[in-house]
Amino acid sequence: MSRLIYRPLADASEFALFTAFPEPTSGVGARSRTFAEYVADGDYRPEHVWIAERDGAVVARAAFWTPPGSSVPESVDFFDFHDVEVGAALLRAAYPVIAPPGYHTQRHPVGGRPDYHLFLPADWRERPDARRDAEARIAAAELAGLKQFVERLNLRWTPDCGLPDRPGRLRFEPAAERHEELVATIMRVNESTLDAHVRRDAERVGAREAVEAMLAEVDTAPNAVGPEWFRLAYAAGTDDVVGFVLPARSPFATLYYLGVVPEHRGHHYSDDMVIEALHIFTAAGEQMAYDNTDVGNAPMAASFARVGYRVVGRRIIFV
Repeated sequence: MSRLIYRPLADASEFALFTAFPEPTSGVGARSRTFAEYVADGDYRPEHVWIAERDGAVVARAAFWTPPGSSVPESVDFFDFHDVEVGAALLRAAYPVIAPPGYHTQRHPVGGRPDYHLFLPADWRERPDARRDAEARIAAAELAGLKQFVERLNLRWTPDCGLPDRPGRLRFEPAAERHEELVATIMRVNESTLDAHVRRDAERVGAREAVEAMLAEVDTAPNAVGPEWFRLAYAAGTDDVVGFVLPARSPFATLYYLGVVPEHRGHHYSDDMVIEALHIFTAAGEQMAYDNTDVGNAPMAASFARVGYRVVGRRIIFV
């Protein structure tokens, strides 16, 4: 059998090789836009896009996403192949080049490597074609040495979902001038958070450092809007802090993070906070909000559902 060659694309002219590789018809790995559209926005660069070739034909592919303005990739997707072992070998060849010793990014501040995001249809476990394609990619990722970190729900809100009235139970105040109070409130929430990424970051760099890094990250995306939309929430008519909500555009409208302090949980205050974010987005002219939450964070998933968000997919993240 002919020898396999694992390599990055030589230049932009080879993007056609990458896009010619067939995508699964099951929807596994599908993104909201085409690869060409992401390339046009600067999200993928030839030197970070890898292929496996045999006799000049592409037999596997993987694209490492690089945020605009950064020189270092942060994640990998568009991972497709004909053979699980070849797909795994492609990742094993690419990772040491993409993430050599000393690799770090804002998302991975203490080293590591880009994580793999496996985008999935919402019903992938119930459909044989999607389950087959998903399990092949899971097998290839694990064979390459990656481990499943978390599964997340991908959620969308648009005006046709309905904009609920503000319940009026909370008073929301701009947080931009209340930085210390905001940081302290987030740290209190994070002590018992169900969010896997937040727990990991706090363990890696420390509680306060993780919060400061998260707040700083919001402003790094093109067309970003962050601190001016951040709000602290208080019980109506009091100065008793209930929690916080961080609506942002980074680069699209998203509820970056929210939390309720322990003593105020159990009253569905997260609903009020999501609703507040949607009113902020609507006032700013945003026509869609993209959000996600861990499958294991059942209270937050339920809150999104009550407010009117739709589950449009799932995503398994490997590290």
